[in-house]
Amino acid sequence: MSRLVLEQTLAGNTPLFSPFFLLGDPTPEISFQILSACLRAGAPMLELGFAYSDPVADGPALQRAAIRTRAGGTTVDGAFRLLSRLRSVSDAPFNLLVYGNLLHARGAKRFCRDAADAGASSLLVPDCPLEENERLAETASAAGLAFCDLVGPATSAERLRRIGTRVTGFIYRTGRQGVTGRGGSADALADVAATVSATPHPVCVGFGIETHEQLEAVWGAGARIAVIGSALARRIAAVEHCLTDPASVNTLIEGMASRVRAAVDASQRAKGD
Repeated sequence: MSRLVLEQTLAGNTPLFSPFFLLGDPTPEISFQILSACLRAGAPMLELGFAYSDPVADGPALQRAAIRTRAGGTTVDGAFRLLSRLRSVSDAPFNLLVYGNLLHARGAKRFCRDAADAGASSLLVPDCPLEENERLAETASAAGLAFCDLVGPATSAERLRRIGTRVTGFIYRTGRQGVTGRGGSADALADVAATVSATPHPVCVGFGIETHEQLEAVWGAGARIAVIGSALARRIAAVEHCLTDPASVNTLIEGMASRVRAAVDASQRAKGD
């Protein structure tokens, strides 16, 4: 059912904004409050990560978020519990980004089954390349998850075509050649249109996107989804020293909802254009 919701969402023509958070950042309860607030603010989907000790695709903000999440007590089991709790309050697509070691440690079949049971819609494993992910793609699909894959500005047209033969969800195109964080290059974002025209799959763009202008450039190039993650993680980092203060937590949650609402409004304007 969750995969079907993703397919139905992608079948529309409205540009989509997706915030990215690590499940459990900074603590399980505050994470649930943040994510719920983002959904109430109109986020049409969420991209959700599992904290990992060596997140090779992530820049400083998300590396720090992974440390914070683990220190806050969120395990893989805890992330699944939080995902299931979110599913109980929302029908929005939940797209997972998970590093390969976490799947291997649990067993890919069990991980995918647990993810689907908890309400995930899709799976992306950024450190499992084309040459190694055929069985994983089959396992995810068998569990009821859409399988997504990662490409970058330097990905050749032939490799993109081969990746597309595995994908059953969307192509995740990085807005920069490198890790997440500030500094998506104008050239990389300009080339998004080339990726869109070279694949029949919906294209999602993340890595280096922070401003409304960058969101609009991504949607204007034909991408269906634009993701902001590091900028949101930095908002949590700014108050991590005072998470026991209810007023600070409420301000954080309200600020997240406001940021999401503004991005969703930008997507509606982009549709009008």
